[in-house]
Amino acid sequence: MLLPKTAAARIISCDVFDTLLYRDHRSERQRFNDIAVLAAQRLAAERGIVRHPGAIYDARLDVQKQAYRALDLSCPTGDVRFADMIDAMARILSLDAQAAEILHHAEIAIEIAQLTANTVLLDWLRAQARTGCRIIAVSDTYHRGETIAQLLAARAPDHPVAQIYASADHNATKRTGALFEVVLRQEGVAAADILHIGDDTKADVTMAQAAGLRSLQVLRPKHLVFRRRADALRARALHGFRIRAAHTQRAGAPA
Repeated sequence: MLLPKTAAARIISCDVFDTLLYRDHRSERQRFNDIAVLAAQRLAAERGIVRHPGAIYDARLDVQKQAYRALDLSCPTGDVRFADMIDAMARILSLDAQAAEILHHAEIAIEIAQLTANTVLLDWLRAQARTGCRIIAVSDTYHRGETIAQLLAARAPDHPVAQIYASADHNATKRTGALFEVVLRQEGVAAADILHIGDDTKADVTMAQAAGLRSLQVLRPKHLVFRRRADALRARALHGFRIRAAHTQRAGAPA
């Protein structure tokens, strides 16, 4: 990873997922599947509640899709919140508040298990922080800042991030430029004083530059991108198999 000189940067802003914290080869669909399996196990073990992983997975996909669809209509510059999605999933799955907490904790457990620290970037950021540069994290995510802090603490406990700006907290995203406006307003510096680092071409480069920030794009290897796409296809096929198996089982059940 080629990192720049930052003589003119008072603040370094970093994206979180696939920048500060690396996701592994698993696709989002596979991650949701892993979360559903763990949630089903914990519901059964802790509350004696039986919910098929496929039902939890379906609820997650449907709730997230509907949440972003509603957001596009009502507040295109904002973001959805994980807590709201969990509440919606609990209603679909007929779960009470305590069981909903199990869904929440299962997601965080899988996130932690499947994330690793970007040690090269974090080492460089720590060196910049020692020279007096302020380090912040700016993320488009349905997770709140306190959850991002939890993930960073689990995977990079000595990280130098002083402040976290999450789109779910501010109802403003990088991909629309609105979150950068929040950052500039709250940090109280000129846009040119901030260097933003991230992996997404639109959110972390185009929109950061449109807001007047300097930007640096860091990309994961192409082979990892291809592995994730292949993993998404496998996850979709596996879920389809489970649905067919469940239908077959119900059809063969005695009347």
